[in-house]
Amino acid sequence: MKAAIFVAPGEALRLEEVESLPLGPTDVHVRVDATALCQTDVAVRRGDHSYGSPLLMGHEASGTVLAVGSHVAGLKAGDTVISSSAPACGRCIQCASGRPHICVQSLHLRSVPRARRADGSVATGLFGLGTFAEEMVVDRASLVAVDTDQPPESLALIGCGVTTGLSTVLNRTQLSHGGSLAVIGCGTVGLAAILGAGLKGAATIVAIDPNPARRDDARRRGATLVLDPGAGDPAEAVRAATGGLGVDATIDAVAAPATVAQAQAITRRSGEIVIVGMPPADAAFELAALPFFLSEQRLSSALFGSANIRRDFPAFVRLAESGRLDLASFVSRTLALGDVNAGLDALSRGEILRAVIRPGRR
Repeated sequence: MKAAIFVAPGEALRLEEVESLPLGPTDVHVRVDATALCQTDVAVRRGDHSYGSPLLMGHEASGTVLAVGSHVAGLKAGDTVISSSAPACGRCIQCASGRPHICVQSLHLRSVPRARRADGSVATGLFGLGTFAEEMVVDRASLVAVDTDQPPESLALIGCGVTTGLSTVLNRTQLSHGGSLAVIGCGTVGLAAILGAGLKGAATIVAIDPNPARRDDARRRGATLVLDPGAGDPAEAVRAATGGLGVDATIDAVAAPATVAQAQAITRRSGEIVIVGMPPADAAFELAALPFFLSEQRLSSALFGSANIRRDFPAFVRLAESGRLDLASFVSRTLALGDVNAGLDALSRGEILRAVIRPGRR
């Protein structure tokens, strides 16, 4: 099969013919029907995060089951599945404690060899997946079966970005009907958070992004106030929109030192700040300590939006089927697998929101 391989930081992904390794007892062989490009893929290719090399790239996909291992239950050939960048085994202490998004198995799956290259070396898969390929072999823990007629391009988006934004708002924040939420960074995650705020009944939804196209996207998805952080202090406008208080909750989808400080400034006393962006490995955040103490603000992170994939993936599919979650609107471009580097370049420059690859297309 063809697959896009990461070899070294700063280099283009290499499109190679690779051979899938034999199916293990808990493995599933999947035909990749659609896979989306994410800013995390951009960051890995650039070298901001290291997951080893060689690496089968991609982590957001939908596909069709071709075969299952001897110990796999609940999946069969022909099933439609969505891959998850946060696997959930359902058995470990984290899964049993209601925290499947930080499943113990996730670290192990990142190191499992998944394909053999022409030179004999073996490659692992990004987050245990490797979706930039015509096919993939992954652990059962990384897949959720869905029964739907939604197109593969839409289903693929549920595997990472859309779920991260939606789940953070719906499952992690204490946002109430009539409340207020700010989102810093209006890429796929931030825009999905804005949709989540609307679903949760927020009255004031603030979107902060320097890209005018992203601000327009945010407005179309329900933002009531859009702000350019380069055009003045957002805190002043946010306080004016909230009676001088600040918002009840802020979602930071950028996770830079400057945006964390910005989140602190625009969040009300006893409000919550949730960091969902992935910061560079060497980044450090600073808070104004005394104001933080006096405000009783709550600061936390939400890995993968703290999602429960076996509950949330089917729920988000139902929202899409009902017309309340427009997944297709996130897709800016559809590409062939050979165009993966051009797609990542466009994503890096902020020219597109999400590009989707159909691996079977030439």
